[in-house]
Amino acid sequence: MLTHKQRWIAVSGLSAMAAAFATRSLLRRSWHAATGEDPPMNPADSDTAWTEAAVWTIAASVVAGLSRLTARRAAAHVLDGSVPDDKFGG
Repeated sequence: MLTHKQRWIAVSGLSAMAAAFATRSLLRRSWHAATGEDPPMNPADSDTAWTEAAVWTIAASVVAGLSRLTARRAAAHVLDGSVPDDKFGG
């Protein structure tokens, strides 16, 4: 029998993977729809304009953070709202 923490690790891991896949796809499609171009693959590259790099980084960070929150809340919902303490601040 799995402990609550083991179930949390399994469910939250699966939800995180699904969220990461969906987030990546959503970001790329949204960027392409907004700009007509592919997103910068490496915003730190000197060939990428500062504004493009900054907008991509900010958008990706905000969407990834919201996606992570949504995935954790979904995992908690599956486990009846019970989330183990996270000693690493995540």
